[in-house]
This record gives sequence, structure tokens and C-alpha cells, in this order.
Amino acid sequence: MRLLVYNIAYGTGSPKNTLEIIAGAANYLRTPERYFNAIAHLVRHKRPDVAGFLETDNGSFRTGGFSQTAHLAELLKTPGNGSFYTKYAPDSYLAKLPYCRHQTNALLVKNGAAQAEDVHFMPCGAKRLILKSRYNDVNILLVHLALTAPVRRRQLDYLASLITPGEKFIVCGDFNTFGGSRELTRFLRKTRLRSANKQHLMTYPARQPVRELDYILYSPELKLKDFQVIKFPGSDHLPLFAEFE
Repeated sequence: MRLLVYNIAYGTGSPKNTLEIIAGAANYLRTPERYFNAIAHLVRHKRPDVAGFLETDNGSFRTGGFSQTAHLAELLKTPGNGSFYTKYAPDSYLAKLPYCRHQTNALLVKNGAAQAEDVHFMPCGAKRLILKSRYNDVNILLVHLALTAPVRRRQLDYLASLITPGEKFIVCGDFNTFGGSRELTRFLRKTRLRSANKQHLMTYPARQPVRELDYILYSPELKLKDFQVIKFPGSDHLPLFAEFE
């Protein structure tokens, strides 16, 4: 199984410095096509069986009504078979705003090979979405955790309650671990999951990464064949790629 995990930042690109960050603020109002086109090329090149995308635009005025989510599903030949959802909980006021309600996460499985899919919401935080799918006998959870450490801790405790001992799980996404990978120590101990990024390669910001924010965590019952943090500045995060036997 080939797995790609990528926070694409709505296709707004990867600024090189503070000046480009300021100049690129307009990309959040109207996104240039070139960044998303480059991301789509990467997806075609890596040919993942399963792809987890954070921060995709499902057709807001930022992209002129173009659904990045639907296009990525088409690339993986998963129309109607992928799982995507607004990243804010249904009871959140953010999910009702015209701008924010198109901000989605997506868990896509090539050729519709998913055996099940589900949507959960964590009990706290603005970004509470958990997308779950099953590929063969592997349960895959895609998450985007909170920006504040106390909320992340509560979210991780909730995630741990979803992991069934003895079953094969992959938990992946943007964990926003600004305090470093040690934030995951308790979670990994409770779930017995391990990180595919054994060397703790940094993933953010893409141009000069100094933080490990993005993870692929997997059960010991799975055999990891390959792992890469891809040097690809299509977003402010670097994409992760793993292959499991």
C-alpha cells in the first residue's frame, strides 16, 4: 500500500521568506492555479493507493468555484469513493461561513478500493474532523489537530480511544506538534503505534523546515517498506510518502 499525506494549504504555495508571506496573503483570497497544478503533478507521479489531504478547497470563491477535492479524487479514480468533509464540526459557526465551509480534508482511496468510510468529530477544538477509511484490513484515520497544546492533548487522548488493540491502524495527518514529537509520547505508548519518520525529518515550513508537524503513525502489525519526506515546495508543509507491505 502506497500512502501519500499532504497538507496542501489550499494551493496557496510555499513562501520563501517573510516578505513573500506578506505578498502571498492575496493567494488566500484568490489562489493561482500553478501551485495546485504542481501538487496534482506530484500525485500523478507518486501513484498512491491511499492519499490523505489536509486543507483542500472544495470550490470557494478563492478557487473560482473549482473543487480541488473533486479533482484530486478524479486523479486517484475515486469519484464517489473518497471521503471528504468540511474540517469544522457541524455545530461550529465556522462550518456555516461562506469562506470556511469549503475548507475540507479528504481521505481518498484509489479505484474505490475502500471497504468502509466514516466521519468522526473530536470533542474539543475548532478543527475536530477525523476521516476514517479501511483499505484491505488496514484502518486509516486522517486528522488535523489543534494549534494549542492543551487541546491537542485532549484530542490525542480521544484518538487513542478509537484504536483497537491487535487491529492494523494508520493514523496520519497534520498534528501541529509545535512542542516537538515528544507531544506524542503518551499517545504512542497507549496505542503501540510507531512513527514512520524514524529520523524525525522536519516537515514545516517547506522551504527551510525546522518543525516536525506531519506524521504517519502505524501499528507494529504492519511492515514499513519505505518512507520519504518529499522535498517539494507546493505548500508550506512538505508531503509524506510511505509504502507498507
